[in-house]
Amino acid sequence: MELVFFFRIAMTAVACGFLFNAWLKFIRRENSQTIFKLFANNLIWIGIIVFSLFPQATHNISQKLGFGESLNTFIFIGFVVVFMIIFKIITMIERIEKNISEMVRNESLNPIKNNQPK
Repeated sequence: MELVFFFRIAMTAVACGFLFNAWLKFIRRENSQTIFKLFANNLIWIGIIVFSLFPQATHNISQKLGFGESLNTFIFIGFVVVFMIIFKIITMIERIEKNISEMVRNESLNPIKNNQPK
């Protein structure tokens, strides 16, 4: 029972960390954080917090949908892992796009900088 309690607290802490990070990016007005991403982040991580604090809710939902009891754990863990991977990939893609844009700007401005009299 203690391991389950620790897992629930750990998942809640991880979800709160991701929520805090999303809001921090939004408040700092980072280019990568849009209203849609903030909304999606909030929706997903608040859902994870609710399901980790109230696991009976997932059991009730799975019973009404006709899934077995042991399947809940695997679905929940898979859900968390997939969304963590997706958000990391989106962040990496946006960082690469930003770097490419910066490199293109620098390359296009180099001939102008070199031809100007000093």
